[in-house]
Amino acid sequence: MYDEARIQRLLWSRQDVGLTASVRQRNDLLVHTFVTDHPALILLRRGRKTLKISGKKIVLLPGDAVAIAPGTTCDVLNETERGEFQSTWIVCANSILSRLESAFPNHKKLKKLIALKELGSEFVQSFERAVQAVIAPERIPGIVAEHRMQELLAWLAHTGWVFNSDTPSDLQRKVRLMIGAAPDRIWISRDLAQSLAMSEATLRRRLADQGQSFNKILIDVRMATALTLLQVTDRTVAEIAYQVGYESASRFSVRFKKRFGFSPMTVRGDPTQLQTLS
Repeated sequence: MYDEARIQRLLWSRQDVGLTASVRQRNDLLVHTFVTDHPALILLRRGRKTLKISGKKIVLLPGDAVAIAPGTTCDVLNETERGEFQSTWIVCANSILSRLESAFPNHKKLKKLIALKELGSEFVQSFERAVQAVIAPERIPGIVAEHRMQELLAWLAHTGWVFNSDTPSDLQRKVRLMIGAAPDRIWISRDLAQSLAMSEATLRRRLADQGQSFNKILIDVRMATALTLLQVTDRTVAEIAYQVGYESASRFSVRFKKRFGFSPMTVRGDPTQLQTLS
């Protein structure tokens, strides 16, 4: 079952199955306007998680979970319990999402997020089995791993919802996904526009129509990736800076603090002032 010592500081990936990682924080942290780029299920293990979206608050306690659709933007507050916050997230492979979606054609497609509360120990066990399906390929055959993911998604279907597996049509999300696949790359808007079969001017105009810009998205995706790596791995700040396209750790740290309001080392446990959701 869940082995905290083994998985909490690593990001695990298994082709055609999914991704998983466990977050551990020793500080209360508030992240404003965080964009979720992939459909995710998050199980809270310790502490308290509050999500604010469209003027509403959703509060999760240990044992609760949340399903978040790609493209969702919300404020996220993680609060510690006795000095620690823990959660685990899973992203299922798109092929598995598609099969579950096809199996429940009359279910509602999740557009933002939904809390999964009071589902009990059986749900938590399903979640644990799905985690193991990703992190233990040597013990769990592919067909079994797929069924474990389907079982977890069936809990979401039990509430009347399924993830939408359609290819993103929103330009902003397409750009985010392309950058997120290689955040360390030297990205040039002209090259990205060509990959999307449009001119650079068209790309900039269409993003501006959505209140965005290429540079703004590039920075946000890199900082969001860095935040995730700080939360789920033991890589140094310098290593993470390099992984998201910065050769200078100090320059990266300045950019990170400007985006989130706290330094990279705050995520690792240095004291910070708690902000509140209003």
